[in-house]
Amino acid sequence: MITGMRERLTAAGIPVLSLHYSSDPKKRPGTPAGDAWLTAHLQGYPGGVKSPRWRKEMELDYGALGGTRLFPDWEAWVAAGRVVVPPFLPTGYRLYGTYDHGWRHAACYLVHGINGDGRKATLWEFYAHYVPVHLIAKIINGQRVTVPAGNGYDAPRTFPGNPYAGQELWKKADPSIWAEDQQMSDCTMKSIASVFRREHVYFMKAERGGDTTAAEWLSGADWLDPLRPTHVITTACPNLIREIGLQRFKDFTPQVAANRAQPEELVDKDNDAWDSFKYFVKSFPPTPEAAKAAEKPNSFAWWRALSHADPSQPQPSFTIGDLSTPILAGQREMAD
Repeated sequence: MITGMRERLTAAGIPVLSLHYSSDPKKRPGTPAGDAWLTAHLQGYPGGVKSPRWRKEMELDYGALGGTRLFPDWEAWVAAGRVVVPPFLPTGYRLYGTYDHGWRHAACYLVHGINGDGRKATLWEFYAHYVPVHLIAKIINGQRVTVPAGNGYDAPRTFPGNPYAGQELWKKADPSIWAEDQQMSDCTMKSIASVFRREHVYFMKAERGGDTTAAEWLSGADWLDPLRPTHVITTACPNLIREIGLQRFKDFTPQVAANRAQPEELVDKDNDAWDSFKYFVKSFPPTPEAAKAAEKPNSFAWWRALSHADPSQPQPSFTIGDLSTPILAGQREMAD
């Protein structure tokens, strides 16, 4: 097979042959000639190789013009194994639940936690289409549920119950579930929230919107260093992990963008788990308190940082009797 050549069959059985620019030795990345060609041709693409237009036209990624990705390096973060981690027992974590309702679109309930150090984790998800509200309530309450076949599913579906049922300090949900648009058997209209209440599931109203705010807080704080994240997601949340990688901004065409700024709005698609996740992220905005505590001498955060310092370097001490050991300036004055 020639380098850069791909072949496939369409659903109709039509063969398709694609030829990537790397098939030309003079354009092959990693060679002096190829790198020079790449540098010259990237000048017309804002964002370089991450530009959606470059990816569609040159990398044969035909879905790339769906918009600029919210987290362009998401796959690399997932592969690094720091932002996405195996499930663990959240000992010492305060737990919270968030819910985004859907029928034709998926309904999603997530369980999150925060420990005493302020580290956050999204621990577990329920995510499914065409599941009645009263059965979702049972799942949230920890019961194993089987949904009969129907709505495009040829066989019954079984869902495990929430393993953290009853441990959540609060649960928040999409405000739309309080709209009284559900007809009951007595011909009265009830809200989805009232149906949940009848099953002993009680939600607070979450704040709608704020996609870019949540993304800014994640990128600027929790995932500022993806190798040392302060918010992790376990592999028990596969649909959330998938949807985060699919979030994209709405992008104008180059002709429109010549006279208008690109919008901050996200494409309203593949965002059921993302919306539920966002309700939690926006409930706990980043604060500078941790940094302040780390700088304060003799605080817990200060000593914890000291315990991870290079052991080959002199370590501060509060010992007064031996002035040959480095001590804090204030304690040295007391010793003198």
